Amino acid sequence: MYQTMVVGGGAAGMMAAIAAAELGERVVLLEGNDRLGRKILISGNGRCNLTNKNADVLKHYHCSFPTFVKPALEAFTMRDTLKFFARMGIQIKEEKRGRLFPQSDQAQAIVDVFEERLSLLGVDVCKGEKIKKLTCGETFGAASTSGEEWSAKRAILASGGMSLNKLGADRSGIDLAVDAGHTCTNLYPGLVALESSDPYIPRMQGSKIWAEVRAVVTTRRTLVDIDDLLFTKYGISGFTVLNLSAQLVPLLEKGAIEVNVNLLPGKTAEQVSEILKERWQQNPHRTLGFSFTGLLSNKIVPPLLQKLGFEAKQKVGKINKNQRWKLAQGLVGLPIVVTGPRSFDFAEVTIGGIEVREIDPYSMQSYIVPGLYLVGEMLAVHGDLGGFNFQWAWSSGHLAGACGIS
Repeated sequence: MYQTMVVGGGAAGMMAAIAAAELGERVVLLEGNDRLGRKILISGNGRCNLTNKNADVLKHYHCSFPTFVKPALEAFTMRDTLKFFARMGIQIKEEKRGRLFPQSDQAQAIVDVFEERLSLLGVDVCKGEKIKKLTCGETFGAASTSGEEWSAKRAILASGGMSLNKLGADRSGIDLAVDAGHTCTNLYPGLVALESSDPYIPRMQGSKIWAEVRAVVTTRRTLVDIDDLLFTKYGISGFTVLNLSAQLVPLLEKGAIEVNVNLLPGKTAEQVSEILKERWQQNPHRTLGFSFTGLLSNKIVPPLLQKLGFEAKQKVGKINKNQRWKLAQGLVGLPIVVTGPRSFDFAEVTIGGIEVREIDPYSMQSYIVPGLYLVGEMLAVHGDLGGFNFQWAWSSGHLAGACGIS
């Protein structure tokens, strides 16, 4: 019999297994895929945004009990994470918005050092073993679809959520927790592109711009992000949209939402109107469409002008003050109606999961089933885009593993 059984060989599961084995426990790690850390391998476009220099700041994490994440993040901080990887030879570099990556830009390196550490600690790793049943009691038993069985004094569920289900992710681990008596909230795709029925957006597809995206969701709550915005054939994506999506997607269940895009972030309508006036006075012979050359991508200008009710071929010298003001307002507040998220196939995280009020935040142990621990994406916790979800995986996994069989 093992002392600790970990179900799920992703970020949180591997960290939990290592932390338990470092206590001297006999550990088995069960993974349904034929490889460990498949989501790690594709994260950050294959580079793995493994944490963020602001990862200890609570406002970057979202759940029904706002301070739930605090004990785990304090027990295994961002600096602890960096020390952990540094001991295994991973050098770190920082990119915009505090995102931290391996110096090699290879997510494979992260998986490789995890596998090496698991091996050195003597963790039994069983791949291709999808767990279909978990029995709970004084000891825990797991049975896989292949007929294999394992038993342990405690169990850590770390099998993730439904994001990127094309890689084999599903809610089977969540269902094991539900069968044990836990409650699962509604599940939504998070950190995901948004779809739009706006007929002008597909004509802008492939264009990436720096923009401010704003969504007024209540009279007291406005969501704002400034970064890359990507127009696609199905809607909008890019860092801004992915980051805001985690908060917008649950609201989209009630109906479409209008977001407003400032194509010249930091500028007001008054300032943009003056910019246009000056540009047009210098080159009054230009067409409206050509007048944006060097200011906006020429791929988005024709559909943008048409959407705002302007003719691209008209001469700027003939545009009056009211028309210029209307155009300036459109440039700083381009309305785009989003109708819903793309599917879990394209989502980086799952919004929702096992209700956190059923989990002890100081150990990640279940209040309902003593000896059962739940970590990572299985729980109804999600972080902002930029390495925060990996930090939650490292911190929650390490806390559960390090608690030992006591």
